[in-house]
Amino acid sequence: MNQNPINRSRFEAIEAYVLNSMSVAERDDFDQEMAKDAALHAEVELQRENMLAVELGGMDRMLKSVGAEHAVRASKESAGWTQYLKYAAVVAIVLSGAFWVLTRPSANERLFASNYEVDPGLPVAMGATGDPAFQDAMVAFKLGDFAEARGKWSTLLQAEPTNDTLRYYIASAALAMDDAAAAIPLLEGVAADPVSTFHNKSQWYLFLAYIKAGDNAKAKALRIDDDRTYGERARAIKAELK
Repeated sequence: MNQNPINRSRFEAIEAYVLNSMSVAERDDFDQEMAKDAALHAEVELQRENMLAVELGGMDRMLKSVGAEHAVRASKESAGWTQYLKYAAVVAIVLSGAFWVLTRPSANERLFASNYEVDPGLPVAMGATGDPAFQDAMVAFKLGDFAEARGKWSTLLQAEPTNDTLRYYIASAALAMDDAAAAIPLLEGVAADPVSTFHNKSQWYLFLAYIKAGDNAKAKALRIDDDRTYGERARAIKAELK
């Protein structure tokens, strides 16, 4: 982690990212920069934790203040419903903060989300002479109907169980549906075949699937660091894995 103080502009950029006040284009650019800069990614996480600590610290001070006020008024008559509404508001704030802490995505989920993009799929030309069933599924895949594409390709795979194209795209559909467990064995088979057209892409998506599944040991062991397309991003992600 970078121990040097960050400059004002970089801090403001990190703050805007954490507070989600960037435009979509700015956030995409920042995500790409973080993917290449492990130190920046670490700094973002540090600032996120600092902001949370400040927020929770403010809640703690509010609770103490309300408690002190209650002690002073305990010997007096009840302040009525206004006081109870005040307590309810404080409890609501605390509960919302606790809910955020408990439900925020894990480090692995954040790494997966910031690096994963659905495979664009193969071109589907009008009147093409290829397998119409495969093409029909590819159209569904491109339209975001991953369940339909996955089902149709799975039917075709029963007749061609070693077809690397089918295995790769079934895995791609499964991963797009957040089903890393189903995608991993298919991707492992294609990634292990060095002559497959989808060898390199399978390694990258297998790497991301391991991360999503929380299997950091397998992700670190996957030999993808020297890949010309994905190696740099893979090395930056591995630097973030615990």
